[in-house]
Amino acid sequence: MQMQPSALFLLVLASLAIVVTMQQDSNPFTSVDCQSSGSGTPSPTPSPPPPSSSSNNLNNSAFWSNVVALLDALPSAAAPSRFASISSGNGAIRAFVRGICRGDTLPADCAKYLQNATLTIQSRCNRSSRRAGIWYDKCFVSYADTNASTYQEQSFRSILYNTGEVGDKDAFETTYYALMRQLTARVVNGSGTATSPSSSSSSLRSVSPMFATGEAVYDAAAPNGTMYGLLQCMRDRTQAECEQCLKDSVGRLPSCCYGHQGGVVLGYNCNLRVEIYTYYDLAIDAPPPSGSGFIGQSQVKKRVHPRTTLAVALPVGTVFAAAAILGVFMQRRKANRKKTPRLGNDIKEENISFVAPGKLSIAVLRTATNNFSEENKLGEGGFGEVFKGTLEDGEEIAVKRLSHTSSQGFNELKNELVLAAKLKHRNLVQLLGVCLQEEKLLAYEYMPNRSLDTFLFSGNPATRRQLDWSKRFGIICGIARGLVYLHEESRLKVVHRDLKPSNVLLDADMNPKISDFGLARAFSNDQSGDITRRPVGTLGYMSPEYAYWGNVSTKSDMFSFGVIVIETVTGRRNNSPYDQSAGSVSVLSHVWDKWRTGATTDVVDPTLGAEHYSESEVVTCIEVGLLCVQENPADRPDASAVVLMLSSPTSTPGDRRVPSRPAFVFSTASAWSSGGVQIGNNKHTSTSMVSVSDNEVTITELQPR
Repeated sequence: MQMQPSALFLLVLASLAIVVTMQQDSNPFTSVDCQSSGSGTPSPTPSPPPPSSSSNNLNNSAFWSNVVALLDALPSAAAPSRFASISSGNGAIRAFVRGICRGDTLPADCAKYLQNATLTIQSRCNRSSRRAGIWYDKCFVSYADTNASTYQEQSFRSILYNTGEVGDKDAFETTYYALMRQLTARVVNGSGTATSPSSSSSSLRSVSPMFATGEAVYDAAAPNGTMYGLLQCMRDRTQAECEQCLKDSVGRLPSCCYGHQGGVVLGYNCNLRVEIYTYYDLAIDAPPPSGSGFIGQSQVKKRVHPRTTLAVALPVGTVFAAAAILGVFMQRRKANRKKTPRLGNDIKEENISFVAPGKLSIAVLRTATNNFSEENKLGEGGFGEVFKGTLEDGEEIAVKRLSHTSSQGFNELKNELVLAAKLKHRNLVQLLGVCLQEEKLLAYEYMPNRSLDTFLFSGNPATRRQLDWSKRFGIICGIARGLVYLHEESRLKVVHRDLKPSNVLLDADMNPKISDFGLARAFSNDQSGDITRRPVGTLGYMSPEYAYWGNVSTKSDMFSFGVIVIETVTGRRNNSPYDQSAGSVSVLSHVWDKWRTGATTDVVDPTLGAEHYSESEVVTCIEVGLLCVQENPADRPDASAVVLMLSSPTSTPGDRRVPSRPAFVFSTASAWSSGGVQIGNNKHTSTSMVSVSDNEVTITELQPR
């Protein structure tokens, strides 16, 4: 029997679900991850186990009985040393349970925390879950059918961050990385163990192994200018496993939540927390290093950072599905984003609000978009429409409404949901949630400046002048950083396949964010590319090997990026003649000819003015663009190489590779209109070989076309 698309979609959501809840007691947050039998991915909250043989049912029942018995025994077993790893059973019914308390907890408190956690994980997960974990602020409990650390455990992270923002964001991030390096070394090398007089007791409090805390000043002039960090690893992991886990976790918080006052990164093998208030016993801190609190000591290169416009709890690698029919969107901070309030010295744990999921209903979205009125419409495409919405707390969102008659849009929506669950970066548009009540709706963070093409190709010179050179150069660098994440740093290697100016959104500060992953393809890290029978994309931005032979790789995206770079510098569309004269050449051909003759600055958008841009940056961008649009994919630079070149625009041309002739050459306007495309020495015609969309019709990049 063929499954209905809506049922399949619900299963996709359910297979990715994870629960993150808020606690009103001493635990500021709780995260639960239930993995269904044999899935290797997070599963939703308890649901009936899938049909299986009687033998499997008996095994699951016996396995669950062992899990329950071990969970009951865990608090007393772990409390004395704050850690225990116990097992019971044999073969397929053998169960393993681990529990650990935060390194500064007292044994009596540890037992209570673990007891609460074991009861909660039993209620959230059931016998169909062969592996699960629960995180409290003060403890972590997990069970599994193996004691080995799986790939899913190693890659899983759940991220929560509080809603406030710091004043000096760059100094905060620099200090954060330096503090994390020092604490990581203490955890891994064993120097995190110490004994210090407890502030609440006259006795000595021993600190657990593989646990470290520390503080560092990031802003001496701020009332709360000190950050407090905490790292901990599971004690049954090796030093190498601990170090790798911490290294993977440290970069997650800035990438997701730049500028916020603190947060946590939760994993099966390690945990991380940083705040600007005290939340652990300061008596266990090691003496702070000499100097000014690590500021300026970070080896992480300073980057251009966008403003963080929404605060959302985003469990890495997951999308939360409630009751199998509702998606969720993330609650955002209600404070004014444009102004960071100065904080008093009395910040306490109970006054900090960590972000947690909230329900997204059709009623909420209808109210937010004025019942999807025409006045709120931002644009439309083959999949449906996009509307601007305003929630009750004043937060603005963009709502993508899937057309009832668009099967193509439905497939793209599924693809976007799966990828959005795994992709979190400051230069990617944030998916906030999904609603499946009556209609299929996606909620995104709202980008007030729409898309890059609305500025670059505007017929109004005043609109184009809003993108001065510094903004254009920052946009180019931001897109490159987003591609580095997609191609090299994310859990999956992702090829966007439809990168173009209309799919680059701009926030209130003109920071770029890549959007629309409906056509994207994901690969494993050891896979370099693939071949598709049906290339899709937009003419003018598709690489020749992809447009004509269906070869998909990261170098396809780099070709599209190169086109965007050249368009950003020239202010002209690539998929049109350079001008309207009879003998006009294509934009790429014109730029190539000017670069060869040493007249590169002749191609700069005239609205910038001759004295209002850096010539070295312009030349660097043109050369980067030409390198990326070369015919041979192997000759095109990777995204990381591009970021390096853009970070050194003052280097001499001799220090960089010399680009070869661009792949696509349109000799005359008549050749363009007739569809003649020359690739190398071969002639092809761009007829119906590929499915493409005209960039002219794209109104907003929140849409697949």
